[in-house]
Amino acid sequence: MGNLPAETVALALGLIAGLHVYWGVGGVWPGRDAQSLARTVVGGPPGMKPPPLLACVAVAGLLLVAAGLLLMTGGVWATWLPTWLLRLGTAGVAAVLLLRGVAGYFMQRIRPAPAGTPFVRLNLLIYSPLCLLLGGLTVWALLG
Repeated sequence: MGNLPAETVALALGLIAGLHVYWGVGGVWPGRDAQSLARTVVGGPPGMKPPPLLACVAVAGLLLVAAGLLLMTGGVWATWLPTWLLRLGTAGVAAVLLLRGVAGYFMQRIRPAPAGTPFVRLNLLIYSPLCLLLGGLTVWALLG
C-alpha cells in the first residue's frame, strides 16, 4: 500500500502543473480572457498579460519534480536517490508550500495586488489554504 498523503499531494501538484501548461498555451479559465486570467491568478493590474509559455512550463516542471519527490517518498515510485536526499527534497517541497500558504495571508503587504482583483479574494479563500493543506500533507508523508 502506498502513502496516501504523498499520493494526494502528488496528484494535486500534477493537476496544478497541467493547469499551468494550459495557461501557457493560451487557456484562460478561470478568467474570460487573458487580462481577466492575469487578474484572477496573478493579481495583476488592468491590462496585464498572463505569464508567457516559458514561465508557465517552468512552473509546471517544478511542480512535476515536486510530485515525483512525493511519489518516491511515499514508496509509489522506485527511487535511485539516497534516502537523505529524497527526504531533504521533500522537506523542501513542504517548506515551500507552507511558506507560500502563510505568506499568502500577508500578500497585500509583500506584493500588493490591485484592490478589487479576484486574486485578492481567491488567494485568501483558496490559494493559501490549499498550499497550507498540501504542505501539511507533505509533512505527514515525510513522517509516515
